[in-house]
Amino acid sequence: MRKTILLIIFIPLLSFGQEVKVEEYYDNGQKIIKKTWLVEEQTKTLVEIVSDQGSEYRYFINENGVEVGANFYSVRDYGKYFKVDVSIINNSNNKYDFYPSNIFVYVNSDVNDKNKYYAIPFDEYNKKVVRRQKGNQFWLGFAQGMENASAGTTYSQSNSYYSGSYGSGNIVTNSTSYSPTLASMQYMRNAEEMAKLNNEQQEKMNIINEGYLKNHTLFPNTQLEGYFLIPINKKVTEINMRLKLGDMEFDFNNAKWH
Repeated sequence: MRKTILLIIFIPLLSFGQEVKVEEYYDNGQKIIKKTWLVEEQTKTLVEIVSDQGSEYRYFINENGVEVGANFYSVRDYGKYFKVDVSIINNSNNKYDFYPSNIFVYVNSDVNDKNKYYAIPFDEYNKKVVRRQKGNQFWLGFAQGMENASAGTTYSQSNSYYSGSYGSGNIVTNSTSYSPTLASMQYMRNAEEMAKLNNEQQEKMNIINEGYLKNHTLFPNTQLEGYFLIPINKKVTEINMRLKLGDMEFDFNNAKWH
Protein backbone atom coordinates (compact mmCIF):
# COMPACT_ATOMS: atom_id res chain seq x y z
CA MET A 1 0.00 0.00 0.00
CA ARG A 2 1.37 3.43 -0.91
CA LYS A 3 2.49 5.59 2.01
CA THR A 4 3.25 9.29 1.82
CA ILE A 5 5.76 10.44 4.43
CA LEU A 6 4.91 13.90 5.68
CA LEU A 7 7.66 14.50 8.20
CA ILE A 8 10.93 12.97 9.40
CA ILE A 9 12.70 14.63 12.31
CA PHE A 10 15.18 13.74 15.03
CA ILE A 11 14.48 14.92 18.57
CA PRO A 12 16.05 14.25 21.96
CA LEU A 13 13.35 12.68 24.12
CA LEU A 14 14.19 12.54 27.80
CA SER A 15 11.62 9.84 28.64
CA PHE A 16 13.40 7.49 26.24
CA GLY A 17 16.86 8.74 27.11
CA GLN A 18 17.92 8.56 23.45
CA GLU A 19 17.63 10.56 20.26
CA VAL A 20 14.36 9.60 18.60
CA LYS A 21 13.65 9.50 14.89
CA VAL A 22 10.03 10.48 14.22
CA GLU A 23 8.16 9.75 10.99
CA GLU A 24 4.60 10.86 10.30
CA TYR A 25 2.48 9.70 7.39
CA TYR A 26 -1.01 8.55 6.43
CA ASP A 27 -2.03 5.00 5.64
CA ASN A 28 -5.58 4.19 4.49
CA GLY A 29 -6.87 7.44 5.98
CA GLN A 30 -5.22 6.95 9.36
CA LYS A 31 -2.37 9.04 10.67
CA ILE A 32 0.73 7.03 11.59
CA ILE A 33 3.35 8.33 13.99
CA LYS A 34 6.46 6.14 14.05
CA LYS A 35 9.17 6.68 16.64
CA THR A 36 12.48 4.81 16.52
CA TRP A 37 15.42 4.93 18.93
CA LEU A 38 18.37 2.86 20.15
CA VAL A 39 18.80 1.32 23.60
CA GLU A 40 22.18 -0.39 23.82
CA GLU A 41 22.06 -3.22 21.22
CA GLN A 42 18.35 -2.94 20.53
CA THR A 43 16.37 -0.78 18.13
CA LYS A 44 12.92 0.07 19.48
CA THR A 45 10.01 1.25 17.34
CA LEU A 46 6.73 2.61 18.67
CA VAL A 47 3.97 2.94 16.06
CA GLU A 48 0.95 5.04 16.98
CA ILE A 49 -2.13 4.67 14.77
CA VAL A 50 -4.39 7.70 15.18
CA SER A 51 -8.07 7.54 14.23
CA ASP A 52 -11.33 9.21 15.25
CA GLN A 53 -11.69 6.57 17.99
CA GLY A 54 -8.33 7.43 19.54
CA SER A 55 -4.83 5.96 19.34
CA GLU A 56 -3.64 2.36 19.05
CA TYR A 57 -0.05 1.30 19.58
CA ARG A 58 2.25 -1.33 18.11
CA TYR A 59 5.60 -2.13 19.73
CA PHE A 60 8.69 -3.54 17.99
CA ILE A 61 12.16 -4.46 19.26
CA ASN A 62 14.98 -5.47 16.93
CA GLU A 63 18.22 -7.10 18.07
CA ASN A 64 20.79 -8.96 15.97
CA GLY A 65 18.41 -9.28 13.02
CA VAL A 66 15.51 -10.57 15.12
CA GLU A 67 12.43 -8.35 15.41
CA VAL A 68 9.70 -9.01 17.98
CA GLY A 69 6.42 -7.09 17.73
CA ALA A 70 3.55 -6.92 20.21
CA ASN A 71 0.02 -5.53 20.28
CA PHE A 72 -2.12 -5.47 23.46
CA TYR A 73 -5.93 -5.22 23.68
CA SER A 74 -8.93 -6.78 25.45
CA VAL A 75 -11.25 -9.40 23.93
CA ARG A 76 -14.17 -11.70 24.73
CA ASP A 77 -13.23 -15.19 23.64
CA TYR A 78 -14.86 -17.83 25.84
CA GLY A 79 -14.31 -15.35 28.66
CA LYS A 80 -12.75 -11.91 29.04
CA TYR A 81 -9.01 -11.60 28.48
CA PHE A 82 -6.18 -9.36 27.51
CA LYS A 83 -4.98 -10.55 24.10
CA VAL A 84 -1.40 -10.07 22.97
CA ASP A 85 -0.58 -10.47 19.28
CA VAL A 86 3.06 -11.42 18.82
CA SER A 87 5.17 -11.43 15.66
CA ILE A 88 8.76 -12.67 15.48
CA ILE A 89 10.81 -12.18 12.34
CA ASN A 90 14.16 -13.95 12.21
CA ASN A 91 16.29 -12.21 9.61
CA SER A 92 19.48 -13.56 11.14
CA ASN A 93 21.59 -16.58 10.19
CA ASN A 94 20.83 -18.28 13.50
CA LYS A 95 18.15 -20.76 14.52
CA TYR A 96 16.06 -20.00 17.62
CA ASP A 97 13.67 -22.15 19.61
CA PHE A 98 10.66 -20.19 20.83
CA TYR A 99 8.90 -21.37 23.99
CA PRO A 100 5.70 -19.70 25.31
CA SER A 101 7.01 -20.53 28.80
CA ASN A 102 9.62 -17.83 28.15
CA ILE A 103 6.90 -15.17 28.09
CA PHE A 104 6.69 -13.37 31.42
CA VAL A 105 3.73 -11.16 32.31
CA TYR A 106 3.51 -8.73 35.21
CA VAL A 107 0.75 -6.21 35.93
CA ASN A 108 0.27 -2.93 37.75
CA SER A 109 -2.89 -3.01 39.86
CA ASP A 110 -4.27 -3.11 43.38
CA VAL A 111 -5.41 -6.73 43.14
CA ASN A 112 -4.40 -9.05 45.96
CA ASP A 113 -2.80 -11.84 43.91
CA LYS A 114 -0.82 -10.63 40.89
CA ASN A 115 0.21 -14.22 40.14
CA LYS A 116 -3.24 -14.76 38.64
CA TYR A 117 -2.20 -12.67 35.64
CA TYR A 118 0.04 -14.73 33.40
CA ALA A 119 0.43 -15.92 29.81
CA ILE A 120 -2.14 -18.71 29.65
CA PRO A 121 -0.59 -21.82 28.00
CA PHE A 122 -2.30 -23.27 24.95
CA ASP A 123 -3.21 -26.57 26.66
CA GLU A 124 -4.90 -24.78 29.55
CA TYR A 125 -6.91 -22.47 27.30
CA ASN A 126 -7.76 -25.29 24.88
CA LYS A 127 -9.27 -27.36 27.72
CA LYS A 128 -11.45 -24.41 28.74
CA VAL A 129 -12.66 -23.91 25.16
CA VAL A 130 -13.53 -27.62 24.83
CA ARG A 131 -15.54 -27.45 28.09
CA ARG A 132 -17.38 -24.33 26.96
CA GLN A 133 -18.17 -25.80 23.56
CA LYS A 134 -19.47 -29.03 25.08
CA GLY A 135 -21.61 -26.95 27.44
CA ASN A 136 -23.02 -24.96 24.52
CA GLN A 137 -23.90 -28.19 22.73
CA PHE A 138 -25.51 -29.67 25.85
CA TRP A 139 -27.75 -26.70 26.59
CA LEU A 140 -28.81 -26.29 22.97
CA GLY A 141 -29.54 -30.03 22.78
CA PHE A 142 -31.51 -29.84 26.04
CA ALA A 143 -33.66 -26.97 24.74
CA GLN A 144 -34.20 -28.75 21.44
CA GLY A 145 -35.16 -31.94 23.25
CA MET A 146 -37.92 -30.04 25.04
CA GLU A 147 -39.10 -28.62 21.74
CA ASN A 148 -38.96 -32.00 19.99
CA ALA A 149 -41.06 -33.60 22.72
CA SER A 150 -44.00 -31.43 21.72
CA ALA A 151 -43.14 -30.92 18.05
CA GLY A 152 -46.16 -31.12 15.76
CA THR A 153 -48.62 -31.06 18.62
CA THR A 154 -51.14 -28.25 18.80
CA TYR A 155 -53.59 -27.52 21.55
CA SER A 156 -56.95 -25.84 21.14
CA GLN A 157 -59.83 -24.86 23.33
CA SER A 158 -63.46 -24.27 22.45
CA ASN A 159 -66.40 -22.89 24.39
CA SER A 160 -70.02 -23.88 23.88
CA TYR A 161 -73.13 -22.56 25.56
CA TYR A 162 -75.88 -24.78 26.84
CA SER A 163 -79.24 -24.14 28.46
CA GLY A 164 -81.90 -26.45 29.75
CA SER A 165 -84.28 -27.15 32.54
CA TYR A 166 -81.39 -27.53 34.96
CA GLY A 167 -79.80 -24.26 34.06
CA SER A 168 -77.35 -22.87 31.54
CA GLY A 169 -73.63 -22.20 31.19
CA ASN A 170 -70.46 -22.68 29.17
CA ILE A 171 -68.78 -25.96 28.35
CA VAL A 172 -65.03 -25.75 27.81
CA THR A 173 -63.57 -28.43 25.54
CA ASN A 174 -59.81 -29.01 25.21
CA SER A 175 -58.50 -30.86 22.19
CA THR A 176 -55.12 -31.99 20.96
CA SER A 177 -54.00 -32.62 17.39
CA TYR A 178 -50.75 -33.87 15.91
CA SER A 179 -49.21 -32.90 12.56
CA PRO A 180 -46.32 -35.05 11.29
CA THR A 181 -45.47 -32.26 8.81
CA LEU A 182 -45.10 -29.63 11.54
CA ALA A 183 -43.10 -32.07 13.66
CA SER A 184 -40.73 -32.79 10.74
CA MET A 185 -40.21 -29.06 10.14
CA GLN A 186 -39.32 -28.55 13.81
CA TYR A 187 -36.87 -31.47 13.75
CA MET A 188 -35.20 -30.03 10.65
CA ARG A 189 -34.88 -26.54 12.17
CA ASN A 190 -33.34 -27.97 15.31
CA ALA A 191 -30.92 -30.12 13.33
CA GLU A 192 -29.86 -27.08 11.28
CA GLU A 193 -29.30 -25.02 14.44
CA MET A 194 -27.16 -27.76 15.98
CA ALA A 195 -25.16 -28.17 12.76
CA LYS A 196 -24.62 -24.41 12.59
CA LEU A 197 -23.39 -24.33 16.20
CA ASN A 198 -21.05 -27.26 15.60
CA ASN A 199 -19.64 -25.66 12.45
CA GLU A 200 -19.10 -22.30 14.15
CA GLN A 201 -17.40 -23.93 17.12
CA GLN A 202 -15.19 -26.06 14.90
CA GLU A 203 -14.14 -22.97 12.92
CA LYS A 204 -13.33 -21.20 16.19
CA MET A 205 -11.32 -24.20 17.39
CA ASN A 206 -9.38 -24.23 14.11
CA ILE A 207 -8.51 -20.54 14.56
CA ILE A 208 -7.31 -21.19 18.12
CA ASN A 209 -5.26 -24.24 17.10
CA GLU A 210 -3.59 -22.33 14.28
CA GLY A 211 -3.12 -18.97 16.02
CA TYR A 212 -2.35 -19.66 19.67
CA LEU A 213 1.38 -19.58 20.41
CA LYS A 214 3.09 -22.94 20.96
CA ASN A 215 6.68 -24.22 20.92
CA HIS A 216 8.19 -23.34 17.55
CA THR A 217 11.60 -23.30 15.90
CA LEU A 218 12.47 -20.15 13.97
CA PHE A 219 14.92 -21.03 11.23
CA PRO A 220 16.92 -18.28 9.49
CA ASN A 221 14.74 -15.96 7.37
CA THR A 222 11.46 -17.26 8.76
CA GLN A 223 8.79 -15.68 10.92
CA LEU A 224 6.18 -16.61 13.51
CA GLU A 225 2.85 -14.91 14.17
CA GLY A 226 0.43 -15.83 16.92
CA TYR A 227 -1.19 -14.71 20.14
CA PHE A 228 -1.70 -15.58 23.77
CA LEU A 229 -4.23 -14.54 26.43
CA ILE A 230 -3.95 -13.09 29.92
CA PRO A 231 -6.73 -13.18 32.55
CA ILE A 232 -8.41 -9.79 32.80
CA ASN A 233 -9.52 -7.70 35.75
CA LYS A 234 -10.95 -4.19 35.69
CA LYS A 235 -8.50 -3.23 38.45
CA VAL A 236 -5.51 -4.00 36.23
CA THR A 237 -4.26 -0.69 34.89
CA GLU A 238 -1.16 -1.82 33.01
CA ILE A 239 0.10 -5.00 31.35
CA ASN A 240 3.84 -5.56 30.95
CA MET A 241 5.50 -8.40 29.09
CA ARG A 242 9.03 -9.78 28.63
CA LEU A 243 9.94 -12.38 26.03
CA LYS A 244 13.17 -14.38 25.96
CA LEU A 245 14.56 -15.85 22.76
CA GLY A 246 17.95 -17.51 22.89
CA ASP A 247 20.18 -15.24 24.96
CA MET A 248 18.15 -12.14 24.03
CA GLU A 249 15.45 -10.47 26.08
CA PHE A 250 12.71 -8.30 24.59
CA ASP A 251 11.15 -6.10 27.28
CA PHE A 252 7.78 -4.46 26.58
CA ASN A 253 7.54 -2.74 29.95
CA ASN A 254 5.17 0.19 29.50
CA ALA A 255 7.41 2.59 31.43
CA LYS A 256 10.11 2.18 28.78
CA TRP A 257 7.81 3.12 25.89
CA HIS A 258 5.63 6.09 26.82
